[in-house]
Amino acid sequence: MRQGGVIMTYQIAHAEKFPLELGEMPKKVRNAYKNNLYNVLKYAPNQVNPPKIKRLNDFNYLWRLRLGDDYRLVYRVDEDKGVVTMLMIGHRKKIYQRLKISDEAEPSHMLVGEAEDYIERKNASGVGHSPKLERLLPVKLKRNVLAKWGVPSKYHGILENVRTENDLLGVNNVPDKVIERIIERLWPSDIDKIFQDPVRIASHPEEIEEAADGKRSIESFLLMLDEEQEEFLTRFRGNKKPQGPWLLKGGPGSGKSTISLYCIRELLNSLQQLSIFEQENRPLKILYTTFTNSLVNVSEYLLEVLDISSGPHELEVKTVDSLASRHLPREWQNKSVCFDYKEREELVCEAVDQCKMEVRNYSFSHDDKKFLLEEIDWIIIGQDLENVDQYLELDRSGRGRALGHRQRQHLWKLYESLQNILRERNECFFSERLRAAAKSVSSSYDYVFIDEAQDLKPVAVRFLMGLCHNRRNVFLTADINQSIWGYSFSWTKMASDLRVQGRTKVLRRNYRTTKEIWNAVLQLAPSVENADKETLSLDAVYRGVKPVLSRYCTSRQAEERLNSFLFEALRKERASLGNAAVLCPTNRETEKVYEMLDERFKPKIMKSKDVDISWPGVKILTMHAAKGLEFPVVAIFCLEKNRLPWPARDGIDREDHFAQQQRLLFVACSRAMRRLIVFAQKDRPSVFLKKFTDEYWDVEDL
Repeated sequence: MRQGGVIMTYQIAHAEKFPLELGEMPKKVRNAYKNNLYNVLKYAPNQVNPPKIKRLNDFNYLWRLRLGDDYRLVYRVDEDKGVVTMLMIGHRKKIYQRLKISDEAEPSHMLVGEAEDYIERKNASGVGHSPKLERLLPVKLKRNVLAKWGVPSKYHGILENVRTENDLLGVNNVPDKVIERIIERLWPSDIDKIFQDPVRIASHPEEIEEAADGKRSIESFLLMLDEEQEEFLTRFRGNKKPQGPWLLKGGPGSGKSTISLYCIRELLNSLQQLSIFEQENRPLKILYTTFTNSLVNVSEYLLEVLDISSGPHELEVKTVDSLASRHLPREWQNKSVCFDYKEREELVCEAVDQCKMEVRNYSFSHDDKKFLLEEIDWIIIGQDLENVDQYLELDRSGRGRALGHRQRQHLWKLYESLQNILRERNECFFSERLRAAAKSVSSSYDYVFIDEAQDLKPVAVRFLMGLCHNRRNVFLTADINQSIWGYSFSWTKMASDLRVQGRTKVLRRNYRTTKEIWNAVLQLAPSVENADKETLSLDAVYRGVKPVLSRYCTSRQAEERLNSFLFEALRKERASLGNAAVLCPTNRETEKVYEMLDERFKPKIMKSKDVDISWPGVKILTMHAAKGLEFPVVAIFCLEKNRLPWPARDGIDREDHFAQQQRLLFVACSRAMRRLIVFAQKDRPSVFLKKFTDEYWDVEDL
């Protein structure tokens, strides 16, 4: 590549599974690859040199490199970015099969444009319904074959007895990574699938060979970001201390959380170059906080992959709850937290009885206990209101249930009575602990990164801001459309002391779900008046098949369809068991699903604090616990009257309640990357069923 008369080298990137293919090549092919990597791919990848280098006609930016007589390397050249992405390597017959063209022939019309235009797909109907399908493997798993594929010898005895696809998915005592390697070798990805896999960057070409030899994990390579994501990272680069505050918004799958971790990496690189904190003779202190324990576990893993979990700095990954406990004033440390919801409702009823004795024509009754509890927890305490005047002036638009001046005074009286009852018991609500921590917090960090901010109470945001030495060094990611804990308030409006003007970025590409799934899920998005339209205007990059709506009458029907869907979806996506999840409205449904699933799936029920992404089996979670996670294959169980949505509780605004339930369903479905099925009870139809139409869903009746 020549720029301004200067010869430039191309950056080398690779499709995610490319190192696995390279690892299987004969020694002479590996040597040819290594020799050509430098004299061709780094300097002249798009210079026609028949028969060695050839552009694949009718394929935008695709080239093939001849390695000897029988092997081919296919790569893509991006001249604007100066990047060569290696896509596949193998015997010429298999390579051209995967390209869907004849050996050395000219392709007729295939694969032009960007990733979503590479393949013209049919609107496929649902997968087969029988879980008993026993397709033989295309290759017998003999020991010499397994050794060639890089499978450790200690697993050969187990695997050589595997004969069918279903047996392979259900094999025991073999790690998920090994099964994935075998699946990829049995059914190597076609070109359309490769373009939907992540692209990773190698700092040095030798690193790719290390991965091919099993000495380095594929995940250890950095993801290649697009122009929009890269532009945001520039705010953390330069020769001065970056300052915000920053707000990064984006819908499901836009990469908000991943970008925030990359921002930390860029920040560290920038500040270490300046030696700012070395001059002050102290380590740089950064806090990364997110909403749930499951997201903390995932974030810690990704930080290790980015190689920024250690160094001349202190980086902590914590939930807001754990941080609040650490910063409580002494008088609050011995107070017990009243977590039990029913017990809290009983305390509210006790406070209502006291208020009725003291206030004539009191506005509320026991029937309002659920509404009163949430109003106190989320609004009075959650917004850190200090007196009744602040409450009287508060804009409550979006809460659903309107309150007049007199009702607000009565509710504040109830709040004071409830406070007295709790103090007599030496108890408190957790939101009170947050408020106490926010009032006594002392700054401890140079930069604070807050993920999933839309689900935090304003008092929690203020507490986290108080942990930062300079409030301009606060970074937040948020999408109000994915708020499944709070209500229709905009947390940015409530956290009035946060200023992000000019430092807000909206990500507009979806790299998680296929276009077909996103278009279907979009029909479940919050209504326009309660939505952030910017984060719904996503362009889904990848293509796939329609998601399925499966309507059943009996549990037996649902059980058979769930098992068949998982078997077929995992096989078609060439994915191991750990890539699938079943999401349920409540813990009660997770137990039912566990009993339904074939034991070969190695199913495991996981609560939020126990989510284990590395578990080599199908994960069963509540929809709340799955927040922020993603899975190639997802089943939603179940859409049914009085279960999803569940009935609005007494005293709770019905419209607001259903809006929250709809957001929960929207978030759950958007966890799916490649395959999605939603189970709906036909005899007890959910009110949400009207949002599932034939235009976007493959509707089937069992």
